[in-house]
Amino acid sequence: MDANRYFDAMHNAMSAQHPGAQLLLTVKLQDTCGNDACLELKQLPGESTSILCYSTMGRRCLNFQLFRKGWQLCHNADGQLVGRFPSSADGLIDETDFRAYCREDRLDLARTQRITAELRQCAGIDYQGSIPQNARTGAVITVESFVGAGARWTYWSQDVLPSLPLGAILYWLADHLAGAERRTLQADPQAPALPPSGWPVIQPCSSIRRCR
Repeated sequence: MDANRYFDAMHNAMSAQHPGAQLLLTVKLQDTCGNDACLELKQLPGESTSILCYSTMGRRCLNFQLFRKGWQLCHNADGQLVGRFPSSADGLIDETDFRAYCREDRLDLARTQRITAELRQCAGIDYQGSIPQNARTGAVITVESFVGAGARWTYWSQDVLPSLPLGAILYWLADHLAGAERRTLQADPQAPALPPSGWPVIQPCSSIRRCR
């Protein structure tokens, strides 16, 4: 399973859990080692709180699970070969319920309002960072806002974040992840300077570096 198919599968699984919900923010982390992750912040009609959906298994581990499933299809309980290993992963992917690899948490009114307020100020300001070729470490992080006019930020995990407001949002949301995915989203040099609780003093959104 490549990264695009992984993100599509996770998005479809998260969308199926809350039909009609409005997307506020999506975060896609594509790691060079396959430790990918996906987060979606959404809001149901008529509600003031929000729902944070996030993946609990990266693409590398999911690919291992698919291989394990294919092995089980062609072996019996004694480990004896009784059939052919699937020639394509398409069937295995179609039969996989990706909702099993998604979790969710509720964000209260105050946090939801603060996030949407920051995203609204940054609406219309896109950022495309320099992505190294053939890198052996790091990850491509793509953040897309659907608040107001919307915005899209893409940057390399080992570079400085496009803005402090975005860093504050990601640093806090990443606490819901675990392992390498969490460390990657919080790896920016500015992140350790953020208070462990509460929000930092937000810089004006004009500080965001625009696309060149």
